[in-house]
Amino acid sequence: MKKSLLALAVLGAFAGAASAQSSVTIYGSLDQALTKGNGGTAPNAGANGTSKAWTLKQSNASRLGFRGNEDMGGGLSAQFQIEHRFNPDDGNQSSSQFWAGRSYVQLSSASAGRIYLGRDYSPVFWPAVKSDPFGWDGVAQAGSTMWAGFLSPANLSTGPTTGVRTSNTVGYKSPSFSGLTAQVAVALGENVVGRDTGFNVEYGAGPIYAGLGYEKINNAGGVASTIASAGNSLVNLAFHYDFGVVKPIFYVSRAKVNVGTAAPLTNKYWMLGALAPIGGGTLKAAYGRLTPDSATPAPSTAPWANQTQSKLGLGYDYPLSKRTNVYADVGHGRADNATNNTTWALGLKHTF
Repeated sequence: MKKSLLALAVLGAFAGAASAQSSVTIYGSLDQALTKGNGGTAPNAGANGTSKAWTLKQSNASRLGFRGNEDMGGGLSAQFQIEHRFNPDDGNQSSSQFWAGRSYVQLSSASAGRIYLGRDYSPVFWPAVKSDPFGWDGVAQAGSTMWAGFLSPANLSTGPTTGVRTSNTVGYKSPSFSGLTAQVAVALGENVVGRDTGFNVEYGAGPIYAGLGYEKINNAGGVASTIASAGNSLVNLAFHYDFGVVKPIFYVSRAKVNVGTAAPLTNKYWMLGALAPIGGGTLKAAYGRLTPDSATPAPSTAPWANQTQSKLGLGYDYPLSKRTNVYADVGHGRADNATNNTTWALGLKHTF
């Protein structure tokens, strides 16, 4: 009897060890906000455009995801992540891609870093999203304006360089050296769109965060849809310092766009932001200004149609629990030759 109990205990221990070496996690979030805009024509990232209608929409993109990890011993491990994006107000998926978020597999070494293959955020995205007090979410976000027009005029809807993620990507992320990391990635054009190459260097330790990013599109064999984007590039720089009572944020970027045409442009953007813990929640604020290059004739595609743009975003997040928070945001956009756009939102977000 004692031998049987001992055998069962040993088998149970081995089973526990085996299961600890491999795991799969289901995660997600749902976000809904009641929003209203004044119908102004100025660009206002994340807002309701020229609509004056009451609109139920998400601020943070709702998602359902799966991620897994296998510990292979000796500091080596393998991971995967797939993430579906959807609109909870009507139940539809948010884009034509089912796994519109991350979709990658990777090998990791505790001492040498990780190599990943698939669809993931571009390296230049991280200094930007970490510097937006609203995390590129909602009506108050600085968001895509921080790109200074990078990729905006390009016909890249079917290729790897759509927005902040790249498909067909081979990337490497270094381990942390006392808070210092580096990342490099190449999104293969596969003779359909321009090849996209980028890198970043980030430092985060104690109260300090600093980040530098760069990304460039190269033409893929003269493909007609990407000729205008060949040579387009973006460089950004960010610095934060957390004083405890407030964390000031500084961000600047420069984009070279329409490089493959007779009227190339160089656009500049800067933003000042802040996060402050107040009353059990977090007060958020950001002011950014985009100065587009002039062109003759002026392109009709934003952000150049209205020339200089600015935006003020204010918001407050309050956690009801570790997984649920309520928030109130307002974004005010201004632009040359346009009427001011003001949009507010009251929302609820739950993560699991």
